[in-house]
Amino acid sequence: MSAMSSGELVPLMRRYLFGTVCSVLSLLLIAAIWILWQFTHSLETVYRERDQEGQAMLTTLASGPVIRQELARVKDVVQQIEDNLVIESKLEENYSYFYKIQNETKADLIYLRRLNSDPSGDGYDYKLIPFSLQLSGTYEQLAAYLLEIETGPKLALIKSFSFRRRELGSPYLTLNIELRLLGKR
Repeated sequence: MSAMSSGELVPLMRRYLFGTVCSVLSLLLIAAIWILWQFTHSLETVYRERDQEGQAMLTTLASGPVIRQELARVKDVVQQIEDNLVIESKLEENYSYFYKIQNETKADLIYLRRLNSDPSGDGYDYKLIPFSLQLSGTYEQLAAYLLEIETGPKLALIKSFSFRRRELGSPYLTLNIELRLLGKR
């Protein structure tokens, strides 16, 4: 069988017109089906992405009240911290904080002095305000004073502390503390 030339193909197609039309129509339909399949596949991909976004949104919406509660709690805590910050210029108020602890713990506050602040950048809203204290009392009184500073409402960073006995055999000790309170600029 020899290869057909283009000149022989046209008369053959005219002779079998119905078969030719069906073949051309079949090829066009196959191409259309392939294009529709590609379009459907891309729509399925977009649908899956939107479904995942919708599920994430539903999860977010369902946890919305919990998030609002946590945000309100965080705002309350931040407000409480802001209210308990030391103001550097209010020296009397700062000292009264330490004297109040003295009254609660019954330790004797012998020495209280505000130290010079470290120079820090002007871009910060907060600064550490240093204090030096010397107390006298029993171990329980001094330990209670130290615990009150650590757990009190003011945010304190104890830089150093030391205990020493006032006299040999005496139940009274001396406590030296250097600390820094977080304050407003």
